[in-house]
Amino acid sequence: MWKVFPKFGIAKVLMFVICILVTIGGVWVTRGWSGVTDFFNRDGLEVVSRITVPVLVLFLIFTWLMGTYVWRFVWQIPYFGKTLLNQKVCPDLNGNWTGETISTFTDPDGNPYNKTVKLAIKASFFTFDIRLISDDKYQRSTVVQSEIYKDHRDGSFYLSYIFESVVDQPLKTDDSKFDGAAKLHIRFEEDEVLLVGVYWTNRCWQKGMQTAGTIKLRRAESALK
Repeated sequence: MWKVFPKFGIAKVLMFVICILVTIGGVWVTRGWSGVTDFFNRDGLEVVSRITVPVLVLFLIFTWLMGTYVWRFVWQIPYFGKTLLNQKVCPDLNGNWTGETISTFTDPDGNPYNKTVKLAIKASFFTFDIRLISDDKYQRSTVVQSEIYKDHRDGSFYLSYIFESVVDQPLKTDDSKFDGAAKLHIRFEEDEVLLVGVYWTNRCWQKGMQTAGTIKLRRAESALK
């Protein structure tokens, strides 16, 4: 999620927080604003050097708590969090998602192949991770890279990921391993959020059988095990 935010703006906020902490520490040590001048005329620099490390440690702890836990409570505030921050700053995608894919691959009757898709997303200001949960006993898939980003041309948010699939006992017409990717538009509709987009793979590309398709997911009501 860090990539979504304007870096210069974040840097200014962090510098402001550091200045506030240093000022509070200085005023506390000098027992008030009136003692600042006398403080630096005596052993002020030595004292400042001693409080620098505690201030930095406090800042790091504050930043970690805000970026890992506190921000999610802010994002739950009615309108300010759920609407303004979620739709304009960065969406909170934490949770379990379920949906289906419709592939260009067809069954023996010529019908498009449908498959259930499940994702578990864990995100903070510093990390973004997707776990692909598959009920398909034929193959197993692992997400190797994922990110959320904002298209500044229209302000839309997108989720993209690259995955690797392994087929332990492939059919004669299949591959034992293939790669794929997906690009999903984060769509806000009334009171729910949808992930809608396309995916594609290089499955059996040597035979001209590589697949693609559409994918649509919504947040699951209950946690996936």
